Amino acid sequence: MTDFQKSLTRILYFAVIIIAALGVWTLARPVAKSQPPASSVEYGRYGQGVTTTGTCVVRTKPELAQVVIGIKQSSKSAKSTHNYIKSTMRKVTKVLKDGGVAAKDIQTQQFRLESIWTSGRNWEAKKWNGEQMMQVRIRDLDKVGELIDAAVKSGANVVSDLQYTVDDVGKLRAQGRERAAKVARDKAKQLASKLGGKLGKLVSCNESYPGDYNYGYWVGYYSSRSNVAIPHQSSYNVEGTPASNSEREELTLQPGEMVLNVMVTATYQVE
Repeated sequence: MTDFQKSLTRILYFAVIIIAALGVWTLARPVAKSQPPASSVEYGRYGQGVTTTGTCVVRTKPELAQVVIGIKQSSKSAKSTHNYIKSTMRKVTKVLKDGGVAAKDIQTQQFRLESIWTSGRNWEAKKWNGEQMMQVRIRDLDKVGELIDAAVKSGANVVSDLQYTVDDVGKLRAQGRERAAKVARDKAKQLASKLGGKLGKLVSCNESYPGDYNYGYWVGYYSSRSNVAIPHQSSYNVEGTPASNSEREELTLQPGEMVLNVMVTATYQVE
């Protein structure tokens, strides 16, 4: 046997020994326990349970009315548009305050003054459009129609988004939430018992307000055309001619009642 053959034999011998040692070491290692996927673990903890909903309807009388009152105007110059809005809004605000609306209950929501351009040899402003809107809170519900009529008579040509509400809606929802949560838990407890189980820990919950509405909701009685308010319908008789003072009537509005819906959805473990 040549020296090369002897060297090759020794190399192969040591290689066999190393491979055998690695095999023994691998077999001697402890086998790790397999872990289920995270989603399986979560299903094992929370997937088996009961989900119920509780709904509470809260009814109450409105305490105040909110309405947007504003002025729109168009003219050939920014100055004339701006001056008209300022002077007219001053009159409208004074009428509202004289009618008992507090300064804190009158808030400007929007002011806009923009030019409408026309093309020709040179671009120039054809007219200027402006508007100012304010949200008014009227706490004397018997005077809502009277104050709206007075505002329009003073120059307001936008009246919209009238809504009857209360000062603290959150308080009403808290009452509804408490009752709805109790209904949801009682239903879950009864259901678990009927199915042969026992109600366990709360897993999750959420609340919503489906179908909140207001019987006294009223929008957009008046419309506008340029800066001319469309008069109240009662200012005209059936023939369409202006009515006499004895035939005129104030705007009549009905506050109705507020209806708030609170829904609580809860999921419990079943033991």
